[in-house]
Amino acid sequence: MRVLNRLLALLLAVAVVFAATVGVIEVIAQRAHHHPVLLDWPGVHHWAARTSWGAAPVLLLSIGLVIIGLLLLIAQLKPRRRTRLPIAAANPATDAAITRGGLAHNLRRTVTGIDGVGHAHVTVRRHHARVSATTRNATDSDRDKLRTTLTDAAQRQIAALHLNHPPTLSVRVTTRER
Repeated sequence: MRVLNRLLALLLAVAVVFAATVGVIEVIAQRAHHHPVLLDWPGVHHWAARTSWGAAPVLLLSIGLVIIGLLLLIAQLKPRRRTRLPIAAANPATDAAITRGGLAHNLRRTVTGIDGVGHAHVTVRRHHARVSATTRNATDSDRDKLRTTLTDAAQRQIAALHLNHPPTLSVRVTTRER
């Protein structure tokens, strides 16, 4: 949702800057007793003066603007995705949490510190944490032992954080040959 909000803000800012620039240019041209430069605003003014509020173009423009406004309102009222995982605190007035990215970084650091892991990728969702580790030239039994070791280490790290609702953990170990 952040990307959509930023894109809409950028488009709105560009439109406002463009409209202000056109307005300044037209005011300068009018004060210098020249014809309109970019926008035939006297023609627009005359059209608006003789067009009633119930005319089809005005109604269609109004309906379009209402629809766009409602879409923007719905986009802003939609709840954001939870990015924080609450941590149990001794005092109920304390609000402590870790971000999903922070937990992923923490788990990645824990997993890559274990001997035999060459690379690790960690994804944390609201209810699930997925660890994908890569090792070099390991047999199936070595991979199983490493998977157990990684699972234990990651579970200890999650338990040490005292999360209110700890995510379920899944660990996958793959072998990459040299």
